[in-house]
Amino acid sequence: MNPFKAVLPVCIVVLSFAAGGCSATVDGSEETGSAEVATANPSPSPGEFNPSARHISGLDVLGPTFTEGALAPHGGGGGAFTGHVTPAAVIFGVQTRSGTMVDAISFGYYQPVWSDNVWRTGDPFAWTGFYGGGGGGLNAAFICPAGQGVIGLRGNSGSRVDRIGVICGNVNSPNPVDPANTYSPLWGGGGGGWFGEDKCTSNRLVDSFNIRSGSALDNIQAICIAAH
Repeated sequence: MNPFKAVLPVCIVVLSFAAGGCSATVDGSEETGSAEVATANPSPSPGEFNPSARHISGLDVLGPTFTEGALAPHGGGGGAFTGHVTPAAVIFGVQTRSGTMVDAISFGYYQPVWSDNVWRTGDPFAWTGFYGGGGGGLNAAFICPAGQGVIGLRGNSGSRVDRIGVICGNVNSPNPVDPANTYSPLWGGGGGGWFGEDKCTSNRLVDSFNIRSGSALDNIQAICIAAH
């Protein structure tokens, strides 16, 4: 299964690994990280392999966790709080349930083991469970184009998250104003206030989210990390 192909419905996969820093030993081996993957290893899409990228021992390609910084929270204070819903990872996709608001959200993520942060065979990947309730309709999963990952959010919010979409950018050298950045559809209704485009700064990408949820998605906050 290729994580860059949309899936319906999203399955829950549990991985056991720790987030690392950018100081891992560089070697020339082709071994992948030690994390267990509950699905078959996917195959890379054509053109993804970069022979100049170096393999890093362990899951240590993204910048160290002390480089993390949260963007603004969007939504209200209701629901239960879940912090850092994924390990430090590239967020490659999202799936939502929505109607007049965003009822629930799930995230697809992978942990790169190559220095360009591009996904390729053997990199651990998974989808989270849904955060929120069972209302609304299930939307097709949105997958960032190959070589891109989530670098920001856009949407509407008030006491809850009324509408949400993600912005994808280059995983090796993310730039919030790159004309090649990709925008997902906006899921949800027209309530709340437009909070605009909330994006990581240059050379940073979203590696996780803080969530408040109950019967719907009450609040969402993106967390950015150094890309290297």
